[in-house]
Amino acid sequence: MTMRSITIAILALVLMTGASCEKKNDGPSSGTLELRCKATFGGEDLIIGKAFAYPLNNSALKFYLVDYLLSNVRLVDGQGKDYVLNEVDIIDFSQTNTDPAKAAAGITLRFEGIPVGTYPSLVVGVGVDTVVNRTKPQDYPSGHPLSIGANRYWDAWSSFIFTKTQGLADINGTGVFSLPFSYHTGGDGLYREITFQHSTVIKGGQVTTAGLDLDVRALLQQQDGNYWDIEAQPNAHTPGEPAMLLIMDNYQHAFSMF
Repeated sequence: MTMRSITIAILALVLMTGASCEKKNDGPSSGTLELRCKATFGGEDLIIGKAFAYPLNNSALKFYLVDYLLSNVRLVDGQGKDYVLNEVDIIDFSQTNTDPAKAAAGITLRFEGIPVGTYPSLVVGVGVDTVVNRTKPQDYPSGHPLSIGANRYWDAWSSFIFTKTQGLADINGTGVFSLPFSYHTGGDGLYREITFQHSTVIKGGQVTTAGLDLDVRALLQQQDGNYWDIEAQPNAHTPGEPAMLLIMDNYQHAFSMF
């Protein structure tokens, strides 16, 4: 072998060694999910203060407060492993759904740093689980969804308030909304988790979007297909009341993903 051949062979070996030592760069290993939460009423965007026909006795409803605690949101991968996105957030439509544009936009939660991959399922909790429900507002810093300032705790029932649905009803179809209604839910036995078979693909350095729609009318529909008699029981604030159980059980089918 000539000196020139030896030199070329050594140079090639150096280049190959250098290339093998380079760190392979496949791009970002995580991405972002934006979950857009909306509220509707029988297919229409829920507008605060707007009258909606209620399918019972020619009545109508106006809503002034619609919110819920969204907790333990998590993606589930193909092996059944959870990737937890949040502890708890308040989804409050009373401030955002004040006009059609805001109602259509909904409330967006942004979750960053999610490992790249395909997640066949998404799980959401409504309310808080029994472990969290044993805590108190003073356990949380100012600004936290469960803090004292959030005003979401029943001292008498030792429970956070999971959901609030309030407004005025026109019972007789006269156009006069004179009956206030108020349904607050809570208590360990009423925490609900809903699993959606919804494929979520997280790509490195990119934003994936998904939507979670709540049909408020469906929250008030009974198993027999009839709707809750608001005139007979316009209020519920005590754990165990029938209206509470109805509303919390109905989240299973009142929610849909888009």
